[in-house]
Amino acid sequence: MEENRKKIAFFCTISPGDTARLDTMLGYAAAGIAMNYEIKIFLALDSALVVKKMIFEKLDTKIKGRITDSIKEGADIGVCSASAKTFGIGETDLIEGVKIEGIASFYYYAENADIVLSWN
Repeated sequence: MEENRKKIAFFCTISPGDTARLDTMLGYAAAGIAMNYEIKIFLALDSALVVKKMIFEKLDTKIKGRITDSIKEGADIGVCSASAKTFGIGETDLIEGVKIEGIASFYYYAENADIVLSWN
């Protein structure tokens, strides 16, 4: 990532079935990417399921496209390790480009972000 890029941190707890809210959050992330912001999306609670392969494949086509496009454009998407443990999600259960990480990694990113958005 470019050193001087401004950063946006997204903290998300939206469930996979809430298509309208997921679409809106991912739309905000896409706008940030288009504006050359560095993007971090941290998925906690039910949103951890959004990137689990078995569930991801059942999502609305537009949502899947927004997620894969975000990853291709360089967005960093992480799943809360506690949420992953709760739902029995391992690294191999996730779509490509998403990783499991602890809350401390999100705190560090958010602490240094220019904008922090929460989607519940």
